Amino acid sequence: MPRYLADTSIWAWAQKAQRVDIREKLAGRYEAGEIVTCVPVILEAMHRPETGSEFSHQFDRLFSPLERLPLSDASVERALEVQRALADLSDGGHRRPAIDFLIAAAAEADEEAVLWSFDRDLKVICEHTGQPSESEVSTGPGH
Repeated sequence: MPRYLADTSIWAWAQKAQRVDIREKLAGRYEAGEIVTCVPVILEAMHRPETGSEFSHQFDRLFSPLERLPLSDASVERALEVQRALADLSDGGHRRPAIDFLIAAAAEADEEAVLWSFDRDLKVICEHTGQPSESEVSTGPGH
């Protein structure tokens, strides 16, 4: 069974009215036990709640039940390696959010994980590493 590391972009787009398709896909995969997470995704997603009770409710409902992929020392080193390789390929190629390198490295270290995102930076990183990924695309104007 595939395991999808849903990036923060997926969680965010699933909340938007114009992307019911992403919400339904996330819900289906979540219910099927196919969604995993990692600490960098949780840290990004959990900055949105405005109160401690909202934070606790969202964390307990969404992230607490999920398996967390580890962010090992080897994964951290891999994130640095990929960033450096992108810098060597083109000027500015490495100028992507640091947390995206960590998320990609956590997914890459798990043989069954597919990094699922709606994020062009993660798409570039995954294309470079060749790791399994699934990228959502815009469905039209304003998306």
